[in-house]
Amino acid sequence: MKIYACSDLHVSPEHFSRPARAFLEEAVQEADLTLLCGDIYEGSWFLLEESIKSPNGQDLGELIRKLPKAVVIKGNHDWILEQYVDFPVLENHPFEMDGKIYYATHGWREYDLPVGWLAPIYRYILPLLPVLAKWWTSRQSPRTLKLAALKSGGHDLRYWRRVREMSNRAIFQAIKEDRIPIWGHSHHKHIDTYEGWQAINCGAFSGTDVGGIVIQDGEPREWKFERRE
Repeated sequence: MKIYACSDLHVSPEHFSRPARAFLEEAVQEADLTLLCGDIYEGSWFLLEESIKSPNGQDLGELIRKLPKAVVIKGNHDWILEQYVDFPVLENHPFEMDGKIYYATHGWREYDLPVGWLAPIYRYILPLLPVLAKWWTSRQSPRTLKLAALKSGGHDLRYWRRVREMSNRAIFQAIKEDRIPIWGHSHHKHIDTYEGWQAINCGAFSGTDVGGIVIQDGEPREWKFERRE
């Protein structure tokens, strides 16, 4: 069995990267299961509805519908995604394949230590208040640390320290539950192996990043983008 897993495409009116398109087009042909682990649409820097209805957003929707089996998980940039699309949207997805138990998530609600206190707002309050949800997710998303990193050239130690903390928490929680986590959010692709047990971060297709993980018969590898002129 072959799993294609990605996250953080951040598709918007201005962005849908060539590698992200290539990854999903390959998944249409090759995948038994495709995991889209949150922030697949951009709903913070643009209105989420605007991103979904843009030509890029429509192209992404068509690719998702072509996938033999797609699991779409919402992230902190597309938290109210189910209000605008006609395919199922989940918060997380535990499943078993090839003798292993996985836990697919975006990573924000469960594992992000710096802004974890906002989880009840995103999980319970916003879905009940569509107008507030649209305003909050498009104008007030927690991004102070990321902005500080961008302003300093992307090397803000406070931000990257939180990224590592977030990844560690995902790993420790999954060990406790005897599951292999597949997540994104930190934009840092990696496969950590501990005596046969794994933790998998899908990375991002944001800007020039090339994310994507392929898990074949229980063995994960980083997806590589082959440029075609």
